[in-house]
Amino acid sequence: YWDYHLKYLKENNVKKVLEIGAGKSLAQNIYLSYKFDQKIEQTLIDISRMIDLDLFNEANDQISKVLRLNRLPFANSVDDLKKNYNLNYLAPMNLKKINENNLKFDACISSTTLEHLPKKELEESFLLLKKIIKKEGIISASIDYSDHYSHTDNKIDNLNFLQFSNEQWNQYNTPMLFQNRLRHQDYREIFKVCGYKVSEIKGDFGKRPKHISNEFDATNEETFMLWGHFLLKF
Repeated sequence: YWDYHLKYLKENNVKKVLEIGAGKSLAQNIYLSYKFDQKIEQTLIDISRMIDLDLFNEANDQISKVLRLNRLPFANSVDDLKKNYNLNYLAPMNLKKINENNLKFDACISSTTLEHLPKKELEESFLLLKKIIKKEGIISASIDYSDHYSHTDNKIDNLNFLQFSNEQWNQYNTPMLFQNRLRHQDYREIFKVCGYKVSEIKGDFGKRPKHISNEFDATNEETFMLWGHFLLKF
Protein backbone atom coordinates (compact mmCIF):
# COMPACT_ATOMS: atom_id res chain seq x y z
CA TYR A 1 0.00 0.00 0.00
CA TRP A 2 2.77 2.42 0.95
CA ASP A 3 4.53 1.89 -2.37
CA TYR A 4 1.35 2.61 -4.33
CA HIS A 5 1.00 5.93 -2.51
CA LEU A 6 4.68 6.71 -3.00
CA LYS A 7 4.47 6.01 -6.74
CA TYR A 8 1.44 8.23 -7.34
CA LEU A 9 2.65 11.06 -5.09
CA LYS A 10 5.93 11.16 -7.01
CA GLU A 11 4.31 10.94 -10.43
CA ASN A 12 2.02 13.85 -9.61
CA ASN A 13 4.68 16.03 -7.96
CA VAL A 14 2.72 16.27 -4.71
CA LYS A 15 3.98 18.71 -2.05
CA LYS A 16 1.08 18.74 0.42
CA VAL A 17 -0.80 15.56 1.25
CA LEU A 18 -3.75 14.82 3.53
CA GLU A 19 -4.22 11.39 5.10
CA ILE A 20 -7.55 10.11 6.41
CA GLY A 21 -7.25 7.69 9.33
CA ALA A 22 -3.69 8.08 10.57
CA GLY A 23 -3.83 5.38 13.26
CA LYS A 24 -1.48 4.82 16.21
CA SER A 25 2.07 4.37 14.91
CA LEU A 26 1.98 6.62 11.80
CA ALA A 27 4.28 4.04 10.18
CA GLN A 28 3.07 4.85 6.66
CA ASN A 29 3.82 8.53 7.21
CA ILE A 30 7.27 7.81 8.62
CA TYR A 31 8.03 5.77 5.50
CA LEU A 32 6.90 8.56 3.19
CA SER A 33 8.81 11.13 5.22
CA TYR A 34 12.04 9.17 4.69
CA LYS A 35 11.30 8.56 1.01
CA PHE A 36 10.72 12.26 0.35
CA ASP A 37 13.57 13.40 2.61
CA GLN A 38 11.01 15.32 4.72
CA LYS A 39 10.24 17.60 1.76
CA ILE A 40 6.61 16.54 1.51
CA GLU A 41 4.21 18.08 4.06
CA GLN A 42 1.81 15.49 5.45
CA THR A 43 -1.33 16.42 7.39
CA LEU A 44 -2.80 13.44 9.24
CA ILE A 45 -6.32 13.41 10.63
CA ASP A 46 -8.28 10.99 12.81
CA ILE A 47 -11.68 11.07 14.48
CA SER A 48 -9.96 10.53 17.84
CA ARG A 49 -6.46 11.10 19.21
CA MET A 50 -5.06 7.62 18.64
CA ILE A 51 -1.35 8.38 18.29
CA ASP A 52 1.03 6.38 20.50
CA LEU A 53 4.51 7.93 20.55
CA ASP A 54 6.09 4.70 21.81
CA LEU A 55 4.70 2.87 18.77
CA PHE A 56 5.76 5.78 16.57
CA ASN A 57 9.35 5.59 17.81
CA GLU A 58 9.44 1.81 17.46
CA ALA A 59 8.15 2.08 13.88
CA ASN A 60 10.67 4.81 13.13
CA ASP A 61 13.52 2.61 14.36
CA GLN A 62 12.37 -0.38 12.31
CA ILE A 63 11.68 1.57 9.11
CA SER A 64 15.01 3.39 9.18
CA LYS A 65 16.78 0.02 9.48
CA VAL A 66 14.80 -1.55 6.63
CA LEU A 67 15.53 1.46 4.42
CA ARG A 68 19.17 1.53 5.61
CA LEU A 69 18.97 5.22 6.42
CA ASN A 70 20.15 7.23 9.40
CA ARG A 71 17.33 7.25 11.90
CA LEU A 72 15.52 10.53 12.45
CA PRO A 73 15.25 11.66 16.11
CA PHE A 74 12.70 9.95 18.33
CA ALA A 75 9.56 12.00 19.02
CA ASN A 76 8.79 13.09 22.56
CA SER A 77 5.78 15.22 21.60
CA VAL A 78 3.46 15.93 18.68
CA ASP A 79 5.52 19.08 18.06
CA ASP A 80 8.50 16.86 17.26
CA LEU A 81 6.51 15.28 14.43
CA LYS A 82 6.38 18.61 12.61
CA LYS A 83 9.92 19.58 13.51
CA ASN A 84 11.68 16.39 12.40
CA TYR A 85 9.25 14.65 10.00
CA ASN A 86 7.14 17.45 8.48
CA LEU A 87 4.00 15.78 9.86
CA ASN A 88 0.98 17.78 11.03
CA TYR A 89 -1.05 15.55 13.34
CA LEU A 90 -4.64 16.76 13.87
CA ALA A 91 -7.02 14.78 16.07
CA PRO A 92 -9.87 14.79 16.72
CA MET A 93 -10.43 16.15 13.22
CA ASN A 94 -12.63 15.41 10.22
CA LEU A 95 -13.00 16.47 6.59
CA LYS A 96 -15.86 18.84 7.37
CA LYS A 97 -13.63 20.89 9.67
CA ILE A 98 -10.77 20.74 7.17
CA ASN A 99 -13.08 22.19 4.53
CA GLU A 100 -14.48 24.83 6.91
CA ASN A 101 -10.92 26.00 7.59
CA ASN A 102 -10.38 26.25 3.81
CA LEU A 103 -7.32 23.98 3.90
CA LYS A 104 -6.18 22.79 0.47
CA PHE A 105 -3.99 19.84 -0.53
CA ASP A 106 -2.39 18.35 -3.63
CA ALA A 107 -3.42 14.82 -2.69
CA CYS A 108 -5.27 12.63 -0.22
CA ILE A 109 -4.18 9.13 0.76
CA SER A 110 -5.75 6.42 2.89
CA SER A 111 -4.88 2.82 3.71
CA THR A 112 -7.32 0.33 5.26
CA THR A 113 -9.59 3.14 6.46
CA LEU A 114 -12.48 3.45 4.02
CA GLU A 115 -13.89 0.03 4.88
CA HIS A 116 -14.71 1.42 8.33
CA LEU A 117 -16.96 4.22 7.04
CA PRO A 118 -20.72 3.78 6.54
CA LYS A 119 -21.74 4.18 2.89
CA LYS A 120 -23.46 7.54 3.42
CA GLU A 121 -20.45 8.95 5.24
CA LEU A 122 -18.19 7.60 2.51
CA GLU A 123 -20.21 9.40 -0.18
CA GLU A 124 -20.23 12.64 1.81
CA SER A 125 -16.47 12.40 2.39
CA PHE A 126 -15.62 12.03 -1.29
CA LEU A 127 -17.84 14.96 -2.23
CA LEU A 128 -16.04 17.04 0.42
CA LEU A 129 -12.66 15.96 -0.94
CA LYS A 130 -13.57 17.57 -4.25
CA LYS A 131 -13.48 20.89 -2.40
CA ILE A 132 -10.33 20.10 -0.40
CA ILE A 133 -8.08 18.57 -3.06
CA LYS A 134 -6.85 20.91 -5.80
CA LYS A 135 -8.36 20.28 -9.22
CA GLU A 136 -5.11 18.86 -10.60
CA GLY A 137 -4.68 16.69 -7.51
CA ILE A 138 -5.18 12.99 -6.78
CA ILE A 139 -6.66 10.60 -4.25
CA SER A 140 -4.81 7.33 -3.60
CA ALA A 141 -6.83 4.81 -1.59
CA SER A 142 -6.05 1.23 -0.55
CA ILE A 143 -9.01 -0.70 0.86
CA ASP A 144 -9.14 -3.96 2.81
CA TYR A 145 -12.25 -5.94 1.82
CA SER A 146 -11.62 -8.88 4.16
CA ASP A 147 -13.54 -9.78 7.29
CA HIS A 148 -11.40 -8.04 9.92
CA TYR A 149 -12.42 -10.55 12.58
CA SER A 150 -10.39 -13.09 10.59
CA HIS A 151 -7.25 -11.04 11.29
CA THR A 152 -7.22 -12.22 14.90
CA ASP A 153 -9.18 -15.50 14.72
CA ASN A 154 -7.71 -18.19 12.47
CA LYS A 155 -10.96 -20.17 12.67
CA ILE A 156 -12.67 -17.50 10.58
CA ASP A 157 -12.13 -17.35 6.80
CA ASN A 158 -11.16 -14.03 5.30
CA LEU A 159 -14.57 -13.52 3.65
CA ASN A 160 -16.64 -15.09 6.40
CA PHE A 161 -18.90 -12.05 6.82
CA LEU A 162 -20.38 -12.42 3.31
CA GLN A 163 -22.65 -15.22 4.57
CA PHE A 164 -24.66 -12.89 6.85
CA SER A 165 -27.67 -10.78 5.98
CA ASN A 166 -27.49 -7.14 7.01
CA GLU A 167 -29.77 -7.86 9.95
CA GLN A 168 -27.57 -10.73 11.13
CA TRP A 169 -24.35 -8.80 10.59
CA ASN A 170 -25.58 -5.88 12.69
CA GLN A 171 -25.35 -8.16 15.73
CA TYR A 172 -21.58 -8.47 15.25
CA ASN A 173 -20.73 -5.17 13.58
CA THR A 174 -19.81 -3.13 16.64
CA PRO A 175 -18.84 0.58 16.58
CA MET A 176 -15.38 -0.43 17.84
CA LEU A 177 -14.71 -2.37 14.61
CA PHE A 178 -17.34 -1.18 12.16
CA GLN A 179 -17.03 -2.76 8.70
CA ASN A 180 -19.25 -1.60 5.84
CA ARG A 181 -18.77 -4.83 3.82
CA LEU A 182 -18.79 -2.83 0.57
CA ARG A 183 -17.14 -4.68 -2.30
CA HIS A 184 -14.69 -3.41 -4.90
CA GLN A 185 -17.44 -2.74 -7.45
CA ASP A 186 -19.40 -0.74 -4.86
CA TYR A 187 -16.50 1.63 -4.25
CA ARG A 188 -15.96 2.07 -7.98
CA GLU A 189 -19.60 3.07 -8.42
CA ILE A 190 -19.48 5.52 -5.49
CA PHE A 191 -16.36 7.20 -6.86
CA LYS A 192 -17.84 7.52 -10.35
CA VAL A 193 -21.12 8.92 -9.04
CA CYS A 194 -19.10 11.48 -7.05
CA GLY A 195 -17.52 12.61 -10.33
CA TYR A 196 -14.06 11.07 -10.26
CA LYS A 197 -12.00 9.54 -13.04
CA VAL A 198 -11.15 6.08 -11.70
CA SER A 199 -8.04 3.93 -12.15
CA GLU A 200 -7.82 0.73 -10.14
CA ILE A 201 -5.69 -2.20 -9.08
CA LYS A 202 -7.40 -5.47 -8.18
CA GLY A 203 -5.85 -7.41 -5.34
CA ASP A 204 -6.00 -11.04 -4.24
CA PHE A 205 -9.14 -13.14 -4.06
CA GLY A 206 -10.36 -14.92 -0.95
CA LYS A 207 -12.19 -18.17 -0.25
CA ARG A 208 -15.88 -18.08 -1.07
CA PRO A 209 -18.13 -18.98 1.86
CA LYS A 210 -20.43 -21.95 1.29
CA HIS A 211 -23.41 -19.66 1.78
CA ILE A 212 -23.48 -16.10 0.43
CA SER A 213 -26.12 -13.63 1.57
CA ASN A 214 -28.49 -12.15 -1.01
CA GLU A 215 -27.04 -8.74 -0.14
CA PHE A 216 -24.05 -9.62 -2.32
CA ASP A 217 -23.65 -10.45 -6.02
CA ALA A 218 -22.25 -13.98 -6.02
CA THR A 219 -21.93 -13.91 -9.83
CA ASN A 220 -19.39 -11.06 -9.76
CA GLU A 221 -15.83 -12.19 -9.03
CA GLU A 222 -15.03 -8.75 -7.57
CA THR A 223 -17.31 -9.62 -4.65
CA PHE A 224 -14.60 -12.00 -3.46
CA MET A 225 -11.62 -9.67 -3.63
CA LEU A 226 -9.58 -9.18 -0.44
CA TRP A 227 -8.16 -5.76 -1.24
CA GLY A 228 -8.01 -3.14 -3.95
CA HIS A 229 -6.42 0.18 -4.76
CA PHE A 230 -7.99 3.22 -6.42
CA LEU A 231 -6.35 6.25 -7.97
CA LEU A 232 -8.90 9.05 -8.37
CA LYS A 233 -8.61 12.24 -10.39
CA PHE A 234 -11.09 14.98 -11.24
